[in-house]
Amino acid sequence: MSIAKQLLEELETNEEVRKLFLSKMVVRIAEEPTLRLTLLHSLLTEVATKHDLEVTKYDVNKRIDDLNKRIDDVNKRIDDLRSEMNSKFDAMNKRIDDLRKDMRAYFLGLWAEFLRRF
Repeated sequence: MSIAKQLLEELETNEEVRKLFLSKMVVRIAEEPTLRLTLLHSLLTEVATKHDLEVTKYDVNKRIDDLNKRIDDVNKRIDDLRSEMNSKFDAMNKRIDDLRKDMRAYFLGLWAEFLRRF
């Protein structure tokens, strides 16, 4: 087995050796301008730009606005239903009051008739 393969195998299996190797490599990468530039180029593909952030911010704000509109629509529907229910309750209360008046008049008439007969 070649020395390179042995080194790779040792790095894969031995965490202490891997950490020591990487700590030495990081120092070399930081010292070497071309390696540093290569590393930066590879990292820059993963970095979000201002434009990316602005697009994301716009999308998030648009979603928030859409949700707020939907919430407003739901609140309006709730208010409409509440208003409809209140009008139905008012109508029902009026019918109950009318029925109560009719029953009172009926019973008073019945009572008067009863008293008149006896």
